[in-house]
Amino acid sequence: MKNNEIDIYGLAETNLSHRQSKIWQQQFGFHGYFDYSQQGGKGQGVGIIVSDKYDIFVHKAVGHKGRVLYLDLNFSQKKNVRLIQVYINANKKERAQIEELYQYIEGIIDEAKNKNMEIIIMGDFNINYRKYLMAFVSNRWYFKLFKMLENRHLLDTIPIFNEDDESIYTYIPPNDSKEKSRIDYIWASLPILGQSLNSTVMENDHSSTDHNTVTLSLDTQLFIGKSLPKINKSKKKITRTVFLYDEMDQEDDDEFTWDNFRAGLDYEIERLKLKDRSITKRKHIDHVWDSLRQLIMKSANENIKSKKIIKNKFKVAPEKKLSVYYDLRYIINRIQEIRSCITGLRNYPNQEMINKWINYQDVIVKLKDKYELVTSDTIYTFLDNAQFHSYLDELNEIRKQLRIVFKLELNIMEQEQIISNIKKRCDNYKDDQGRMIQSITEKEMVSISIEKIYKKDHNGNEVLITDENQ
Repeated sequence: MKNNEIDIYGLAETNLSHRQSKIWQQQFGFHGYFDYSQQGGKGQGVGIIVSDKYDIFVHKAVGHKGRVLYLDLNFSQKKNVRLIQVYINANKKERAQIEELYQYIEGIIDEAKNKNMEIIIMGDFNINYRKYLMAFVSNRWYFKLFKMLENRHLLDTIPIFNEDDESIYTYIPPNDSKEKSRIDYIWASLPILGQSLNSTVMENDHSSTDHNTVTLSLDTQLFIGKSLPKINKSKKKITRTVFLYDEMDQEDDDEFTWDNFRAGLDYEIERLKLKDRSITKRKHIDHVWDSLRQLIMKSANENIKSKKIIKNKFKVAPEKKLSVYYDLRYIINRIQEIRSCITGLRNYPNQEMINKWINYQDVIVKLKDKYELVTSDTIYTFLDNAQFHSYLDELNEIRKQLRIVFKLELNIMEQEQIISNIKKRCDNYKDDQGRMIQSITEKEMVSISIEKIYKKDHNGNEVLITDENQ
């Protein structure tokens, strides 16, 4: 831990009894929390090792059947973290035990969220997240854990910080005939990820195990509770990739050719066996298309010439980037207009008003279909005041449902923005470390240039010096 500057380390399958764990701590001189079930036999036991710097913040430690252990770390009134270490059964025949663990994990996560705590869950899940995403088997019972974590807005840290996450493995079987996989994870809530610097996998050089270690590096200011300076709000530039299709097949020996693009795409399609996937439901088409889109972009990035275009970044309210925002505004405007009509309508509307509201109704019916809103199927004729009153009720119900859609999409967009900012910080860590430091400290790095100075000579007279060598 000291060599790798690790402050908190999770352990799975320790097979350590309570007495053995105490001996460990005395021999190696660390603070450790362990859980072991006497009824569980071999192949179980979890632990969390904590450095002196962070052990003082541990408020509570709770274990469960040698498979789950969580620590509550209280850093300040508003910055508390629940850290969960798990070791899920590898044998799928032990379904009853696994589902009981899933239920327990869900309960302690919900409890932490109700207490406004941030969450980190880590350990050996013994299930493959990529298979859950790509193989159309999300309905299998043992993938319920991933679905639960997603529903509670926790994210897998490795894909956020690594573009080549498909080639990252945490389990290296001793038998070469078995497949490598990534079954060890760190998942974290969004505010934790917002303060994360990196997440990677490293080999275990000091222990005999067929698992690698998953790491998550965090900005410690999140924990110690120090307030950060105000963000530098100066306008920055952003880039986008433009593919240069016109420059393809320029020379015979050019690597950027359409043949290479097609060959690269065919290879990826064959590698993932995309053509062999069964399509029986609409969601299967969505999954296949999503996979194909990713493969097209991968082959394009490798085989089509491109360049980075810098454009100015204009500040826009986040909600105005969503199409649902404008649709919601349209409904609100119609509500205001129909109220004015009802107020000014004495007897019966004229034909011009009737035609206008029939046109409005046609647009709003399409909008309802767009968002699959469930309201009345009545088609109004707007021939009298009662029709306008009934349609006002209809519009209020549409506004209510659209607000729910708007808040949901806004939340998704904010999550994507957090992930995007994390990736930018990682890119800056490699290519622009000055900007990375600036984004972490939220301070502008300033340099001072001295072009000339005055000094007194031996006679006491002031002399102007502009030579940089002096």
